[in-house]
Amino acid sequence: MTTQTTPAKPSYRDIESALIAVVKAGILYKKPKNGKLMLRYKEKIIKLRQAEDPEKFVLEIAQSIIPNETKYLRNLEDYKTWYCREPKLLTTINKLYRLYYELAKDYFLTDSQADDEVEEYLNS
Repeated sequence: MTTQTTPAKPSYRDIESALIAVVKAGILYKKPKNGKLMLRYKEKIIKLRQAEDPEKFVLEIAQSIIPNETKYLRNLEDYKTWYCREPKLLTTINKLYRLYYELAKDYFLTDSQADDEVEEYLNS
């Protein structure tokens, strides 16, 4: 008899570690510290550390970044294009987005749920 356990959802600490890994990879590739990439990830870490409820904060971020499977796959393709010559950076960003995906996937809307929301929105 085998028992299967559901893997735990990523915690805010997992997200923070993944964000730090992206910054570290950026430093290894000598990305400008005042450049868009480095500042964006630094800001994400600071906001996470300042969040009143970090678990809720990362869940909300995950849901806004990855509202559905298509958006997740599009992000991965974009990052592959942008960072194909910086494999360590690409790997760390992919890992981060995988964590976000794991958090967000249970909240993806189905077409019928979206239809219901459209009707509710239009009727309010």
